[in-house]
Formats: sequence, structure tokens, C-alpha cells
Amino acid sequence: MYIGRDDISDSMSKTELAQLSNDNPISGDDVDWEIVDRAIVYACELADGFLQGRYTLPLVDSTSMLRMWCTDIARHWLHRRRINTANFPKPLEIAYQDALKQLALVRDGKLHLGVRGDEAATDSLQPEIGSYHVRAPKKQDWSSYYE
Repeated sequence: MYIGRDDISDSMSKTELAQLSNDNPISGDDVDWEIVDRAIVYACELADGFLQGRYTLPLVDSTSMLRMWCTDIARHWLHRRRINTANFPKPLEIAYQDALKQLALVRDGKLHLGVRGDEAATDSLQPEIGSYHVRAPKKQDWSSYYE
């Protein structure tokens, strides 16, 4: 995991975290850490989806950039449980979209995380799904050679 409970609790107030995670109206002031853990797993797995093929997973050293992106994704996931996406807070939506764009840049090789194993993973990149185009010279006629 690239983030933990501390990263999520540092990114928002305890009241907000309790409101977003707790589904029990009786204990509404308590944070439901199982829901928070689900958000963390979602964010880290989504990041891994972008990083696979570019880096050897799981990453041993996570950078502050990756922690920030995963935190933004997890916060978005928690808010999405409660708020209609049309009413999302603009800064939260911008942070989420920015995290996805940055992860896409890493996936495309335009942004590097600078973690160990970067060079080793580049040598063994997995082939991407798609068609292959090969150029070759014109076919030679060897029929007279065998006569």
C-alpha cells in the first residue's frame, strides 16, 4: 500500500472523515476504518493499474507524489459514497482528475517516479495490446534460382 490511515486522516478533519465513512446513525461520530481501508485499497490498486508494465510491482519505495495522488483518489472515493458527482466540491474533483492525469503520464513514460527498480523495469516492459506494423523490402522472386 502506498498510503495508510494516517495519510487519509491527515488530509481531512475527523468530523468529515466520520461523515464520509460511517453508515451507522447511532455511532455517527466514529470513523468506520473498514470503509477507509476500502478507499485506500481502491486508490492503491488504481495506481497499480497505471504503473504495471512501467515498474516492477509492488513498489518498495513510494514517493510523496504517489502518496499524494493515492490520497486524492481515496478522498474522492469516500466523497463519491455520499455526494452526487454533480455537487462535488470543485477542488476535490480537480485534485482527483489531476491525480489520474499524472498517473497517465507515468504510465506513458513522460513522468518518472524516481524509485529504485525504474531502470530494471524499463528493460522488461510488457508489450502493449494492439496491432503490429512491420516494414519489409519487396518479396524477391527466387523461382529461377531453383531451375
